[in-house]
Amino acid sequence: MAARLLERLPTVLRARRDVLDGQVRWAAASVLAQDDAAVVLVVDSPAGDLLWALGDVEQLGRLVPDALVGHGGGLCWATVPRAVEVPAEALDVAGIRRQTTWDRFTTDAPPPQQPGEGAVVALDPVRDAAAINACLDVGHPTTRDRPGAPDDAGWWGVPGEGGELLGVLGVTTRPSGATPSMHLHGLGVVPAARGRGLGAAITATAARRALQAGAPWVSLGMYADNVHARRVYDALGFRVDVENAGYGPPGATHP
Repeated sequence: MAARLLERLPTVLRARRDVLDGQVRWAAASVLAQDDAAVVLVVDSPAGDLLWALGDVEQLGRLVPDALVGHGGGLCWATVPRAVEVPAEALDVAGIRRQTTWDRFTTDAPPPQQPGEGAVVALDPVRDAAAINACLDVGHPTTRDRPGAPDDAGWWGVPGEGGELLGVLGVTTRPSGATPSMHLHGLGVVPAARGRGLGAAITATAARRALQAGAPWVSLGMYADNVHARRVYDALGFRVDVENAGYGPPGATHP
């Protein structure tokens, strides 16, 4: 199914890391519009249709407005490269507005060693689920990334003196090819433990172990205005693959 999706995409997009990582999620997608270096996909979901625009910015500048107008309403979210100017008229027809800006990062090189990595331990998504959720409830209460998802590959964390977790990070699989890539998500550090470099130590450990296990690359997503996180990821060797904008109905903050 995923292979058939790749065959329907412009050739220039088929080796992109974000496309390879998303091929199963987009396996049932319909192609709304495409050119030789860009495509607009729509995927049905229980909440409504999800639109993804991928590829050349200039071509998408022509394709996306027509796709939005042609599709009409019913979109619950659209992800479009940030450099694409989407006319207000097309957004009005689709009933969506720009809600978020976020960047996708990847690395295929082990991060440099970080202070505090010796305190990072592997966690069990089942056995340690309560402790992971307790940490996230305080350290990253808005995240929807929680242990127990079908693509869970593991979690990492730093325990405190009393056994509670001071920071956590999850790892999920992305079926990018013969060997899956890995995606980092749900990074949370409790407020009392911030400023110690725990986030960098956990991220470096998780990325390095994923690459050592054979992942061709490791990815993560970050809201574009998170200056502190950007500095951390840059220092660890992550580089931006795609700069996206998220569009949704008024009041929506995520798909």
